[in-house]
Amino acid sequence: MFVLYCAVCDRRTLLGVDEVDWVENLTRGVISVSGHCPLGHDAAILTGDAFTPHADPRYFGPAPRVWTKPVHRLRGWLRTRFEMSRDLPGPFYRF
Repeated sequence: MFVLYCAVCDRRTLLGVDEVDWVENLTRGVISVSGHCPLGHDAAILTGDAFTPHADPRYFGPAPRVWTKPVHRLRGWLRTRFEMSRDLPGPFYRF
C-alpha cells in the first residue's frame, strides 16, 4: 500500500497494490508509482532508496559527559554526610 496525495482533492488516501496503474524506474534509487485517487484524478508517488533516510556518517554519537565523574563524586559525598530515609512520616501512616 502507498499513501497517495491528490493535489486536486487536497487530501491523502491509501493506494492499494491492485490500484497501481504504472511503475517506472526513473533513476538509480527513484521509483515513480502512478495511480488514481478515489475521485479519478491522476497522481504519482515518488519512492525508492533515494527517499529513505540514512544515518549521517559524520555523526559519531553523543558528546562525552564531562560532568559525570564530578557529579558522581558529589552524590557519594552527600550520601555519606546525610542519611537517606525512604520511610513515610507519621501522619501518612494508617493505624
